[in-house]
Amino acid sequence: MPSVTTVTPRGARHLAGICICIGPALAAAAAEPARQLPATCEAAAVGGGWAGVYSAYRLAALGVQVCLFEATERIGGRTYSHRFEVGHRHENFTLDLGAYRFSPDMHLPGDIILRNLRLPVSCYEPDCPDASLDFPPPFHFNYSAPLVRIVDGDGMPAGYVTAIDGMVDEIKKVGGSVFLHARLTDVEPMEGSRSVRLHFDDHVVEVQKVLLNLPRQAILGLPTLLAATPQRTVKMQECVKFDIPTTFFPPGEKFDLGRSLTKAYAFYEEAWWHTRLNKTSGQWPSNAFVPVNTSVGIPIGIHFNDGPVRCEAPGVGCRGFLEVFYAPASETFFESLRPSPLEPLGLLREGGAGTAKLQQLHAAILEATAELWERASVARPTAPPTLLAVGVWSREGHGYTAPTKVYYSTSAAVPGGPDPLERACGVPGLSEAEYRLAVLAPLASHDLLVANNDWVAQTTETLFGDWAEESLLQAERGLRLQGFSAPGWLDAAYYRAKVADVLASDLGLRAGGRGPVTQVLV
Repeated sequence: MPSVTTVTPRGARHLAGICICIGPALAAAAAEPARQLPATCEAAAVGGGWAGVYSAYRLAALGVQVCLFEATERIGGRTYSHRFEVGHRHENFTLDLGAYRFSPDMHLPGDIILRNLRLPVSCYEPDCPDASLDFPPPFHFNYSAPLVRIVDGDGMPAGYVTAIDGMVDEIKKVGGSVFLHARLTDVEPMEGSRSVRLHFDDHVVEVQKVLLNLPRQAILGLPTLLAATPQRTVKMQECVKFDIPTTFFPPGEKFDLGRSLTKAYAFYEEAWWHTRLNKTSGQWPSNAFVPVNTSVGIPIGIHFNDGPVRCEAPGVGCRGFLEVFYAPASETFFESLRPSPLEPLGLLREGGAGTAKLQQLHAAILEATAELWERASVARPTAPPTLLAVGVWSREGHGYTAPTKVYYSTSAAVPGGPDPLERACGVPGLSEAEYRLAVLAPLASHDLLVANNDWVAQTTETLFGDWAEESLLQAERGLRLQGFSAPGWLDAAYYRAKVADVLASDLGLRAGGRGPVTQVLV
């Protein structure tokens, strides 16, 4: 078994033999036959993304009788790891079509993966650089430990959902219940009790404590809960903003938010970026998040080491996936492959119209990389990719949507006018502290929490992307709000700074008079 670079929770690097302690159950592998829903649960998490599974995992470990409900056949939410058997060798490759990496300094999820589940990881960039170097201006990053991803015993990407599946396994081991194909249609706060009734398609479950790991449109689509939520909070829930300061991007460079956030991977029988260009790391162009617009109408932005590649030896006999696009641009070539807004995974294979489209994609890739070929003075590959896989995360409608946050600019403030966040959302006097608490615990009278990447308000000038950490911190703050102490495995300084201090500060502001007060901080 080969060695794989492993990163400790503090970012130190060493080589170690790998033992996979919890095996991955990828994509549809998490599916199981539909089960009759119970009449009651002591605690429940609705939504099988990071925050929902984590909340159930934490409570189950404390001996709470917990239920986890997921509307589809797949656990993971915006973490979508899919295994392909592809190529003439019929080899397995795993792609992360959604969330895929983390810095160990993000102790949520880092400590779960490295300390609890003890999963093997390797550096995302082969030379393990400071994480901030992976974010070209104007973006920045709040952590320095090298970005890593979960790998298997061969050092190949195993899929970010491996960690989520590991937590699900632990939930089941201690008696928790997991229900797939359980679509939430409404939430009914019960009178005279802190409990709520969860309405599914054909069943009602009464729970004492619930966390809704749901995106914006799903929360706003629960009519009884919406009617019970203070209108000021509903205004915050409805707020979506992406201010772009005029000085945020270099002159002439445009940022197109687009209708969706899309990732695209092309499978080549010859991984020519390895065999011909010797490009095993880095991006093209220098900021691939702003792709090259080609003459055939297909934008191309490459990250050479993102897709999984297998080689007989370095640069020899290589085949695998090349990430050819990852951006929120408005385009139709990749987006058109999505089967529906509810299913982000789209595929384009050889045969029929697919063959011509794959040839068109190949032409776009060669055009976008023309400068690299001229520098290398080597023959360009003629064979097009045999498969294109995309993850299209829509910013419109219901389902597995891309995060829709509140990014507001401080430079948009007008002297004597409303504060920037108030201006962005139209909520008088709104602060980030009030926003955090209001969306986390929208009802003062019931033990109901909400956590998801959508529920973030921050300045555009300090944005650093969408990470699982955001929803996990929300879930952990909610647990503390309900009286649960820090888990022993979580870095104590991180918990104090990111959970305890933030929540105490937010509650102090809330107690000052604006917004409904939830439970007393224990």
